[in-house]
Parts: sequence; structure tokens; C-alpha cells
Amino acid sequence: MAKRAVVTGANSGIGLATALRLARDGFEVWAGARRDEGLAAIDQAASEAGLADLRAVRLDVTDDASVAAAFGVALADGPVSVLVNNAGITGAGSVEETDIATWQAMFDTNVLGVVRCTQQVLAAMREAGEGRIVNISSSSAITSPPLMAPYATTKRAVEGISESLQAEVAPFGIRVTAIQAGTILTPIWGKNEAPPDDTAYPVAREFLLKVLSHQLMTSGVPPEAVADAIAEVVASDAPPLRVRVGDAEVLAGMRERHGDEVVDVFHLEGSDFRARYAELARVDYWA
Repeated sequence: MAKRAVVTGANSGIGLATALRLARDGFEVWAGARRDEGLAAIDQAASEAGLADLRAVRLDVTDDASVAAAFGVALADGPVSVLVNNAGITGAGSVEETDIATWQAMFDTNVLGVVRCTQQVLAAMREAGEGRIVNISSSSAITSPPLMAPYATTKRAVEGISESLQAEVAPFGIRVTAIQAGTILTPIWGKNEAPPDDTAYPVAREFLLKVLSHQLMTSGVPPEAVADAIAEVVASDAPPLRVRVGDAEVLAGMRERHGDEVVDVFHLEGSDFRARYAELARVDYWA
């Protein structure tokens, strides 16, 4: 396999860790970022790591012209063998209170951004008869918590894209993997405010804050854990369609054991809800 990769959203967190890991593994890497400060962060990280084959490229996955220009650079000397669709935004809010513009922005980045970038590499991958496409999904695609519907919905869409795409491109030697990332210690959570205090859904807000706080303190893993998982996928001759990282495996087990009760439990109130949810999750978030 030609060792040339593009990583989107690579200015920090999972994206930067992945770009560094792939460059260390011998890939020529184009690391995408939208803004000047993001490009500078990539250049600094590459310089500090002594990785001359890690290059920053301006890439806004919501802008058709930006995507075309960035991939024009990456594809100039041959096919890209690895695409990591990492660029994404998150945020908390109820279905009722999240304005349509926010929904649209999240879908434009998290879903259509994946499509735009994937469309750029497929023709060359098909011609080469090989390639790896890695889409960053989330444990929220396994179990969607309250006040996270916009984000969780985009990640379920990423799962659907990954499934259909894998079926389409498998005959051409291309493999697709969705990384179901659990709680990752990245700056993405610091960029988004918690649900407002005056939300019409205070019980859901309390639950979300309790769970996020507990997960960040007890089960969060560094972005390098995701980068390592991606490196394994890229190196594998037969990578799986899904890979879970961090506490995503725990959440998947909870869903497999209890099915839709993980949602139905929210009909309970007060101590009854807390006690039953602790039983389902095998964790007492209120302890």
C-alpha cells in the first residue's frame, strides 16, 4: 500500500494524535485544519517531533472549494491510501431547544464533511485497488444520551455511511472502519457549553453533567488511544467495520444486556431512577 494519508480536523485531539502516529509509522501525511492557528499547531507539532513528512493543509470540510483544493494538493503525486475523517463538532442541547441552524451546522461538518472528503479519494483508491477509510464515530451512536440528540444523530449517520460504503467498495480492495470512540480526553468538550441552566429539561441536564463528569474523571482515555486503534486498522489486511475505544465497549455491553430499557428507565423519577440506572450501567454516577 502506498503510504500517503489525509487526516481531517488534525489541529488537536484525535486528529493531531493520529497525524503524528501515521507520520511516525512512515506515512506522508496531510493534516487538515480550517484556521491559521490550527495550521500553526500542526506545523509546531511536526517540527517538535522531527516529522518532515507531516504537512499542514488548509481544509474546511464544510466548504466544497476548500475540500477540492486540499485534496488537489494531497493527490498531486499519487493516490491517498488512507483517509481519516475526524473533523467534527459537538454540543449539548435538547431536541426542542436546539435551533435548526445548530442542527444544520453539525450535520454539515460531521456528516457531509465525511461525504465530501470521501468522494475526493475514492476514484484513485479504486484505480489503485486498495485503500483505508476510517470514520470517527462515537459511543453516542450506540446509546444516545439525553440532550445529545444532534451530535448522536450525526454519529449514527456516520455509521450508516460506513456500512453502505464498505459494501460498495469492498470489491475494489478498499476497507472502511468506524471508530466508536468513548470518553476521550480532548479539547472538543471544552469548546462547548453545557446545556443552559434554564433548560426545560433539568433532570436530563443533571444526568448528562453527572455522567460526563464521572466519565472524564474515571474512564476517559487520551487521544493517542484512538490513534493507536487507527494505526492498527490501517496496518491490518482485514480490518473490522467497527472498532470500539475506551468506555464505548462498556456502553455497548449495557445496550446489549438491557436493550431499550436504557432509554425507558428515564420514565422513573428521583431515587428510583438513580438506583435502576446504576444497576443498568453497573456504575453509580451519584455516589
